[in-house]
Amino acid sequence: MTPILFKTWVTEMKAVGLAKSDAQLACLLGVSKNTLVDMKKRGADQRTALACRALLHRMTPYC
Repeated sequence: MTPILFKTWVTEMKAVGLAKSDAQLACLLGVSKNTLVDMKKRGADQRTALACRALLHRMTPYC
């Protein structure tokens, strides 16, 4: 996931009201706020890209 795509996801999550802040997004992904900032700069791996898609589509964790 490129940095541009990750930032697009951040924008979309906020636009649809699923998160109000980067801190909330970090919590949803299970990472620190610093890690989220790093993903904005460097992008993310496929696992994170899949998690981002799941969160945007309001999917719950696999139980």
